[in-house]
Amino acid sequence: MIAFVGVDVVPMDRETVLEDHTVIVEDDRITAVGPADEVEIPEGAQRIDGAGRYLMPGLAEMHGHVPGPDDPGYVEDVLFLYVSNGVTTVRNMAGHPSHLELRERIADDDLLGPTLFTASPWLSPDKAGTPEAAAQAVREYHAAGFDLVKLGSIPPEAYDAMADTAHDIGMPFGGHIPEGVGLVRALEARQASIDHLDRYAEFLVPDGADTGGRDPGFFGSGRAGLIDTDRIPEAVRRTLQAGTWNVPTLSLVEHLASPEPAEAMIAWPEMRYMPQEVRDGWVRAKHEFAARDDFQPQAARRLVEVRRQLTKALHDGGAPIALGSDAPQFFNVPGFSIHHEMAMMVAAGLTPYEVLVTGTRNPALYFGTPDAFGTVAPGRRADLILLQANPLDDIGNVRKRAGVMVRGRWLPEDEIQARLEAIAPREAPNGQAPGAH
Repeated sequence: MIAFVGVDVVPMDRETVLEDHTVIVEDDRITAVGPADEVEIPEGAQRIDGAGRYLMPGLAEMHGHVPGPDDPGYVEDVLFLYVSNGVTTVRNMAGHPSHLELRERIADDDLLGPTLFTASPWLSPDKAGTPEAAAQAVREYHAAGFDLVKLGSIPPEAYDAMADTAHDIGMPFGGHIPEGVGLVRALEARQASIDHLDRYAEFLVPDGADTGGRDPGFFGSGRAGLIDTDRIPEAVRRTLQAGTWNVPTLSLVEHLASPEPAEAMIAWPEMRYMPQEVRDGWVRAKHEFAARDDFQPQAARRLVEVRRQLTKALHDGGAPIALGSDAPQFFNVPGFSIHHEMAMMVAAGLTPYEVLVTGTRNPALYFGTPDAFGTVAPGRRADLILLQANPLDDIGNVRKRAGVMVRGRWLPEDEIQARLEAIAPREAPNGQAPGAH
């Protein structure tokens, strides 16, 4: 049993701070939250001093990736990188059969990691290129126990069969929108989530616009110059009507569009926790995107601007948004990347509280379990972050941790840092990490 004593609680059920409270955790559940002078601390409970500190719910990464089974050590490192940054729930969007067992091992506390929801393997034309194959794939993945069908690029007629089957058996589907399907058809099919704001840019191009035969490019970069932002309200209206969630992953595009050189980005301190081959791939990708016709500076800047404007409009219009960064991908180190993502969402016009809602309370709503996690209240799963400063004042304060609790297991910051330092030498060449001096 653990007691956070005299702490300021950021409950995330509303925008407030509950000053000088005590929070009791027993096993993996919060059992009491109340003023410090009213909550009795059970005898033998471990006391954690909360004076001058802030306790908030753990965060969810709603578009994360966990490696496959080929390198178990790397898998464990990635899981810890999430937890080390207060990411206590991950919707894993890189499905593999091994993740089903991994999900259970984490739930059984055999392995330290965030609570895992796992999507199926990418639904590709090879797997689901016909209506019959697509329907069979959905039934197969549902029977295997995956939580979500992960969409790739399949023909429109296969998409329709996939959607019909998924609705019939109660299997959500989300991720990308196939090019031939488009935003309107996906919303009409009630796709559970659209990740990366996929196909919105194409929708924002007026009907009949002369595209010059150009490919849509990377999430609409090839059409950036044709976008009419006056179409955003209609996109929001359709999204709200469909009840479809968005996971914007702003950082996925913004890292590639940033004028910061790849060599400078790869020297960020957190890069030392990623394998050399991953870092090398990110540098190559940024150089390759800089050379693409559809990703020249003006188009890239326009794409970033529109994605931020769209995120703000979706939020303000009441369309549901969940926090996700697509890690590890394009300079997004698991766990660390969520801080970049939240800062970008603030830059898009959301307040720190509004951003934190997308990473705490909203994911619980997405999964249909609003009372399971995402707020600091009795009965909720004990996924918590203890901070040195108020996150409602500055989203950057979420980095200022004193410790993380995942399903009732307490990890003080010194323990977190010690394990991170053990990971870094394994990943950096010759023991020298990027950004290390």
